[in-house]
Amino acid sequence: MPRLKKFDIDPANVSLTGFASNVTGATFTLTASSSGDGLAHQVSIRNDAAADHSGKTVTLVGTDADGRAQTEVVTGPGVSATVESAKYFLTLTSATPSATIGSDTFDIGWVDEVASITYPLNRHADTGALCQVDFTGTIDITVQTTVDDIQTVSSDQESIPWVSTQDAGLVAITANDLGSLDAGATAMRVLVNSYTDTAEIQAYVSQASD
Repeated sequence: MPRLKKFDIDPANVSLTGFASNVTGATFTLTASSSGDGLAHQVSIRNDAAADHSGKTVTLVGTDADGRAQTEVVTGPGVSATVESAKYFLTLTSATPSATIGSDTFDIGWVDEVASITYPLNRHADTGALCQVDFTGTIDITVQTTVDDIQTVSSDQESIPWVSTQDAGLVAITANDLGSLDAGATAMRVLVNSYTDTAEIQAYVSQASD
């Protein structure tokens, strides 16, 4: 019998102040620890001031899409600029600057890039899994796979060597489609590259169990 999995990805509206608004000084206090949608988003840090803070860093601590502990050091934003994390955070528990920003203020929130959980695949199957995606609203996604041994991953999700699946019909797509994942892949995830408010997708994965 095939093994079935459904991803229901309904991301929260983008909020550049979702984690905290107008943090200042040498210690940032967050007012929320997640976006509330159960998904991992990239984190944004916006500089409200006409001062350059790019010589500083901000250490982000939280969890990844799979709930593992995760840390990233992000270069501070320049004059009235916004920077984003490279990693996707399911939760954010602290954001610590390397030096005080004085009386200037930053806003910390989440943007429109999202990562799903890591979903194991049967690498011993003769054919790759089928993946169907159904769209509501305006949203752009890419399905990624890996052949790494995900059972031995001791770090966060971003330490896994992900690649876009070889089926072009599942890369940077914006409309309903059905495609095949790579045979021999050990796992997959769905990346949301961008979306507008109220957009969502359902992704269905079916693969032979032996």
